[in-house]
Amino acid sequence: MNLPISLVIARRYAKASKDGKFVGLISLFSQAGITLGVMALIIVISVMDGFEGLLKDRILGGVPHIVITTNDDDQTIDISDIEKLVKTSMPETQAQIIQQLPLVQSTAIMQLPENFKGLLVQGLSDSNNIPLGLSNAMQTGQWSSLMDVKYGIVISRFMAYDNGLAIGDNVRLILSGASHYTPLGRLPAQRNFKIVGLFATESELDQQLVFTRSQDLNRLLKKQPQSLQGVRLVLSDPFNAKAIESELRKLMPQSNYKISSWHDTHGKLFDAVKMEKNMMWIMLSLIVAVAAFNIVSALVMMVTQKQGEVAILKTLGMNAKQIAQIFTLQGCYNGVVGALLGAILGSIVALGINKFMLVTGINLLGVPGMGLPVVYSFEKVVLIALFAIGLAFIASIYPARRAASLAPADVLRYE
Repeated sequence: MNLPISLVIARRYAKASKDGKFVGLISLFSQAGITLGVMALIIVISVMDGFEGLLKDRILGGVPHIVITTNDDDQTIDISDIEKLVKTSMPETQAQIIQQLPLVQSTAIMQLPENFKGLLVQGLSDSNNIPLGLSNAMQTGQWSSLMDVKYGIVISRFMAYDNGLAIGDNVRLILSGASHYTPLGRLPAQRNFKIVGLFATESELDQQLVFTRSQDLNRLLKKQPQSLQGVRLVLSDPFNAKAIESELRKLMPQSNYKISSWHDTHGKLFDAVKMEKNMMWIMLSLIVAVAAFNIVSALVMMVTQKQGEVAILKTLGMNAKQIAQIFTLQGCYNGVVGALLGAILGSIVALGINKFMLVTGINLLGVPGMGLPVVYSFEKVVLIALFAIGLAFIASIYPARRAASLAPADVLRYE
């Protein structure tokens, strides 16, 4: 097989650099640096993606992704109108909207055995209108049992444990959205609710959210049992909420409806996670960049060491482009080897870190039985490897141009 002369010479130089000389040592360190940088980047990004996915499943599973309400609080909303409106949207948007549920909710204060707690009460009209993110969150009891009990309530398992509550106990809800006159003056609406189930999302929602029947909540709010405050849309990917919100705004008459998304309530949390992930990308990429630009030192020293051979190759007929290709290929060789080793080692560690922690008993999170959330993406591994190879290529441009610009007469003058 006839290989290009530039590739043949570059391969010989790569083999020659492994003989333990100083140039070969610098080249080895540059490969090792790229390997460690790529490996660390893959591991950290996999964990950060897993953490972001964990937050998305646990928090956004119980939060309305998009809420459509009327501008007039006294005006009721018809869910069939929203269904017709969604059908006029783009097919991609219709595919993203997997549930259209009635929304009834209110802020409230729960009277616990020893204190009071502010929270959000959401009403559920029937067992078919449970948001998909919460359908499997019930730990004790069934969602259907909530619909069979008048003034029943479902609270989080952690809230129950912290306050010594169990199924069958009563808690008092005090609603700020409604009030009535008494001989003692105007008092907020309140009533005892019976605990019929315990749920757990293992997120901050467990301390902020409870559920009851929408008709019971409406009665307490002095509204008709079947009245709605709005319509909540559940998306297959909550991160597409902004784009879908923008499209729905264009279809809806602005004077009748207002639209909001989870970005308005929980956007700052996910923006902070995104910023942290981007900063990790930048900091770990700098490690790869420093290792890649060690190639500059190795290649400059190699050009100095091989300048006599370069001059001879030029006198034998090689042009400047072929000379530049020799040293560019040499630099890319270090990048390719380092990137491939880093990608392999990083993938092995990312996919096996939880098994290693389980075998050794190491727990980095400090929570018994809970491993690191890892989401492995082959596409991102390929992107990171190509990024490292690209940096190695950029680092080899200057030494390659320097070698190509050598004048044979100046180099061989005193030979």
